[in-house]
Amino acid sequence: MKPVVLLALLFSLTSLLHSAPTDRYEELTGDQDDFEANVKEWKESFTQIPPLPDDGAWAQVQIDSLPANQRAFLDLGTMSISDKDYVVRYWLLVRSTAGGYTATFEGLRCGTGEYAVYAYGNPRRDPAVREVKKPKWKKTSHTRSGYRAELADDVFCSGGVPRERYQIEQAVQGRFEQLNPFDNWTNDD
Repeated sequence: MKPVVLLALLFSLTSLLHSAPTDRYEELTGDQDDFEANVKEWKESFTQIPPLPDDGAWAQVQIDSLPANQRAFLDLGTMSISDKDYVVRYWLLVRSTAGGYTATFEGLRCGTGEYAVYAYGNPRRDPAVREVKKPKWKKTSHTRSGYRAELADDVFCSGGVPRERYQIEQAVQGRFEQLNPFDNWTNDD
């Protein structure tokens, strides 16, 4: 055989190998494009803002990033974890020893590390709850709003997903469920 014909044959075999399906899906469908995940766009569920909790409803939560003269409290009775948009919604109260009072109804997205304030509350004002017209999602970070990042990491989220209600309640009480990924692991060697 002539070298030119041999080279042409080798080239055509090489191109056939590179264009051949690489898995059974490509074989059956003929789709050889790069696989793209079918990702749904996130959409927030409608939120009904609960009334401002009474003084006896608040549970103190330990947040180390707050100044020494401030304490944080959560209302566990109105806290919700949506199974549609995976947002944890809660009333948060930050109270100072000097009498300062800041209550906010917020939402936290564990998957993106973002929070939104839906309403502000103060029992001394009329009305006690003032709704935010267009809540904006903002990043929780350890530099700005550090206590929200700490709430996300230590209380509400386990990685990128919200914790179960009982786990959040335990975290507020200072008890944390220990998760050991090697609990069911055995060495078969």
